[in-house]
Amino acid sequence: MSTNRLRVVLVDDHAMVRAGVRSEIGGVFEIVGEAADAPEAIAIILKTKPDVVLLDVHLPGG
Repeated sequence: MSTNRLRVVLVDDHAMVRAGVRSEIGGVFEIVGEAADAPEAIAIILKTKPDVVLLDVHLPGG
């Protein structure tokens, strides 16, 4: 079995939501970054090149 975990970026303007998602999936997936708005999300995605982005569709700045 492979030990490579999917690399995930969490994007939500609510810190509590990000913390909850991180708490739930952090043991299964590698959380490589978090962002609270669209410009921050773009920067972290370009920097970390994640496999998956969990994105709030009602995001400020987007």
